[in-house]
Amino acid sequence: MKRLMIWVMVVTLMVGFFGLAGFAAKKVTLTLIMPSHESDILGYFEAKAVEFEKKTGIKVNMVTGDWDNVADKVLPALAAGSSAYDIVEFDNCWVAQFAETGWLRPLENYPGAQVYIDGLCPALVDLFSPNGHFYGITWNNDLRVAMYNARMLKEAGIAAPPATWDELVSQSQRLQAAGIVRYGYMANWEKTQCLSNDYTLMVRSFGGRTLDENGNPAMDSPQAIAALQWMVDSIYKYKVVDPASLTTNQQMAQDIFLRGDSAFFPQAWAGLYFYSRNPEVSNVVGEIEPAAKSLGVTRNIQTGLTLPEALAISSFSEHPDEAWAFLDFIANKQTNKMQSLATGSLPIWMDLWNDPDLLARNPHWKEYAKQIPYLEGLDVVIWYGELAEIMQVEVMNALTRAKTVEQAVADMIAKINAVEK
Repeated sequence: MKRLMIWVMVVTLMVGFFGLAGFAAKKVTLTLIMPSHESDILGYFEAKAVEFEKKTGIKVNMVTGDWDNVADKVLPALAAGSSAYDIVEFDNCWVAQFAETGWLRPLENYPGAQVYIDGLCPALVDLFSPNGHFYGITWNNDLRVAMYNARMLKEAGIAAPPATWDELVSQSQRLQAAGIVRYGYMANWEKTQCLSNDYTLMVRSFGGRTLDENGNPAMDSPQAIAALQWMVDSIYKYKVVDPASLTTNQQMAQDIFLRGDSAFFPQAWAGLYFYSRNPEVSNVVGEIEPAAKSLGVTRNIQTGLTLPEALAISSFSEHPDEAWAFLDFIANKQTNKMQSLATGSLPIWMDLWNDPDLLARNPHWKEYAKQIPYLEGLDVVIWYGELAEIMQVEVMNALTRAKTVEQAVADMIAKINAVEK
């Protein structure tokens, strides 16, 4: 009997050990594909993947690149039913499309998933839960807020940051005339997703819409025409936006702002303020401040973009359980708090918005809160990929003056109407 009891204890201990280390015994390798985000200058996510491997034995191969390159890999792979990627970028603009395809595994039945459903910011849960299923855990709670270089404005005798696009023009011209900056604003208008995002923002900030409530093109409204005309004029007429903006992406625009070579960043990601305080990556320590409002054509118009990104498990993954283990590791409440402390990113958990450590580290969140009520997501249509590409091509035609604003808009609408929806 004693020998039997010892044997049972040994078996129990072995089961417990291998239960915890079971993933490691399988020698599993996950492949994750996600954008290299501007808010992760110091390589936080790569470091967490290494930490996860040390804890579990599961290796995580990270495939990263700019958003457009990631999209060019993710969408064809999922459409082909490929198992190349276990964990995939689930962008806010893909929600409608992915809801119709069955490309992602619902997460609600995984162990601990209900904790996320109950504890994450409700808007993030709702966004990534189309058709009643919880598909994605947000890794980037991306809110865009207006920021400016307070030191530059003070040096030029400017009392407050611009609240309208006309004020941005006049203040930029004043800064440029004083020799403080060469251009007031370096926009990220490279012909990629960042251009269609900025165009959407500009149209809304002039009181227009890119699509109406029925999903029909609305870019030919007077407000939308005026928005695109301002973008063109900001380069050639007002000369306050650097012409190099046409080949500048988000990362490059951020770097220029942190070098002190531009004064305004109308749609900065939240973590930029945090990095502006870090002398390892910033020449403008103590100079950058969030504005109290976003810019509009008039002071009574405010708008901004909210562009959250989630991670999801591919329906074609051969290692879904291990993929969930990684999602749980990288997004749990404690890890998310550490991410926010390390990178300045906004938390995804509701409780963390009242966390004393985070509030002490991020007093500027009070200013963010003034802009948050006016933030909106991108247009929600299944054919968003085609819409974004059409907008990028025709807006660039206007910005390079290959076409007039009116002709570019007319061609944009004609192409959108020809899309099979």
